[in-house]
Amino acid sequence: MSSIAVEYYNRKFGDDKSAAFIHLVREIGEIAFAIEKNNIEHAKMEITESVALLYYLATRYGLDLEANVRAVYTKKLDMLNAKHDHAPRRP
Repeated sequence: MSSIAVEYYNRKFGDDKSAAFIHLVREIGEIAFAIEKNNIEHAKMEITESVALLYYLATRYGLDLEANVRAVYTKKLDMLNAKHDHAPRRP
């Protein structure tokens, strides 16, 4: 993720994580609206802004987002694969 988003949101929100989160919730609402209206370009823009806000919030909390996503979803995939491997087979 580009550090330009972090720089932008640092200037916009500074240490105000609550304001950034409220803005994120608004962006999520915009995604819902764009999907409802089948406005693909608007949905893409709002998804981009939401991801950038999540990345900014992650940095404010000292979270290595990429490493955490990799670790969490590696475990989730392993559990899903194990569950699938042990599922009863249909005749």
